[in-house]
Amino acid sequence: MLKSIYIVTILVMSLGRSEQAYESNLDYQAVARGTLSTDMARAWQAPAAVGAPWVLLRPDSASDVYIRMVQTPDTGNYAPMKTLGWNAIEIQARDPDRLQQSLDSESFEIIGKPAYLTDQQNIRAMQVLGPDQELLYLTHVIDPALSTFNIGTAQSWVDRVFIMVLGTADIGATSRFYKEILDQDISGPWPYRISVLSRAWGKDENSIYDLSIAQLQEAFLIEIDQYPEEAEPRSLSTIGLPGGPAMVSFRVGSLDQVSTRSGASPVNLTEAPYNGQSSLLLRGPSGELIELVGPAP
Repeated sequence: MLKSIYIVTILVMSLGRSEQAYESNLDYQAVARGTLSTDMARAWQAPAAVGAPWVLLRPDSASDVYIRMVQTPDTGNYAPMKTLGWNAIEIQARDPDRLQQSLDSESFEIIGKPAYLTDQQNIRAMQVLGPDQELLYLTHVIDPALSTFNIGTAQSWVDRVFIMVLGTADIGATSRFYKEILDQDISGPWPYRISVLSRAWGKDENSIYDLSIAQLQEAFLIEIDQYPEEAEPRSLSTIGLPGGPAMVSFRVGSLDQVSTRSGASPVNLTEAPYNGQSSLLLRGPSGELIELVGPAP
């Protein structure tokens, strides 16, 4: 079973521009940088990515949950909520209403103003597009004790990623994959109104979509959304990774069971934040890249 979200990897066209945007607007801090080694590119099954510049960012809370930006000449056919795979990065924040006033409009486009997401008015969030059209939810969990799921609350002005949203063409097949290969419990599906998704497709904002939730062992979730049938598979960029939110890395206690079930072999990595841990890459039913990180065998 997945323990926690560890790293969210985003493809960006300009590493300097995107790093500056996250540092100055979201108080994220660079903790490591470099170029993709042969070992990392092999672990990600993307040999063309060797030499691509990257930077690792951490929230001001110093939580060990990272956003990794990798520079690429292009992002393929990526379009937020229009292509399948990892689509939204949900980040804990203390006050979305104040945050929207301080965001640099040249770096972040607000596409959903702060609003309550639950009838209990316990979760308030806004949606923005980042410098490379990556979709961010900036979310205040007012009282985590009132939530159905274990998600925690922000420990800094803008804190860690705590939910990743996956857009899928077949929510049933995706749920089975996470259950059978990753031994992950899945709740749902439930009918749910996702206004930002409806707006992206020009649909009535009261449109209903199937939604399932995977609760990780710690205070993290995966949200699985059934996307409209017109949503396209995400193509690979020039460096061999999907555009936008390209990959999500999860901590696991052991890679042995997943390696046996999937037939994939772990690779030992020395770069930060792996520091000698092993990485195992899977590709989910919607083309999403899933990296599992655990102790070296």
